[in-house]
Amino acid sequence: MIIEQGRVLSATERWAEVEAGGSGCTSCGTAHSCGIPKEGKPGLHGRMVLRLDNHLGARAGDIVDLAVNSETMATAVGLVYGLPFLGLILGMALGHTQGAAGEGLGALLGACAGFVAARLVGEHIPSGVRMLAIASRPQAHGIPQPIYFQTPLFKEQ
Repeated sequence: MIIEQGRVLSATERWAEVEAGGSGCTSCGTAHSCGIPKEGKPGLHGRMVLRLDNHLGARAGDIVDLAVNSETMATAVGLVYGLPFLGLILGMALGHTQGAAGEGLGALLGACAGFVAARLVGEHIPSGVRMLAIASRPQAHGIPQPIYFQTPLFKEQ
């Protein structure tokens, strides 16, 4: 499990939108092959927004500790990439009897079906990220403490 910090952008009683950085990515075993944008890559902001269950009662501006389950994330990434690829191969195999044009069309339709399947399956897989604790609240005058000044927590369990 990787421990990361994020900043709550908006929150309701049920959900919180949390901006998570890429600072914990260096401790992840799959950092070299991950497709999540990292800081330092030109043209990419290196941050992502997650919609998480707000069981802690977090408010906008709070800095929260996040637990990232690397096994669940690997499964989700495998499905997101694997189902379209499987659809592409199956579509191409089914279209093989119709010649080259049939293979191409079958591959295209199979890949599209794989993307749709990945989207539907992805909605039922837990994200692998959950809020652990509220690390800090905004300062008294209403300006949130920026995530960039927080000490990153790198833990691999």
